[in-house]
Amino acid sequence: MTDPHAALRGLLTGRLRGHERRLRGFTEADWLRYADLLAGALLVAVRRRFVAGQDRAPVIRFVASARERYDVTGCDVDPVLAEALVWAALGERPPVPDGAAATVARTVLLLGLLEDEGLTDSERDGVLAAAANSTAQGAVHEP
Repeated sequence: MTDPHAALRGLLTGRLRGHERRLRGFTEADWLRYADLLAGALLVAVRRRFVAGQDRAPVIRFVASARERYDVTGCDVDPVLAEALVWAALGERPPVPDGAAATVARTVLLLGLLEDEGLTDSERDGVLAAAANSTAQGAVHEP
């Protein structure tokens, strides 16, 4: 099964083997859909936690915390890129171009945001549904 939604849900629920197995079977179209869902989920999660115009310190602390928890090497997530993704989701910066570094940073940030919220399965599914809705409406890269 190569369903991008199921793959992202697997990641967010800690089913890493299933997530990796699905990723290995992805076609190019699956990767594009997965990237859109990931960006949409990050958009939803960022807006649940932060607001436009707020002080920069909480974002900086969050990015540092997420990197500490999920960036095992300490080199996989550029903090400047990660902060730019948060500010872009809030509409305070231009969208960050897609690419491998942005995908890794989005993943780390999303995991951190959702872990910090301590969401139930139902709430996590709500975030994924909102992400799917935002990608269907083309709002993933818009403030």
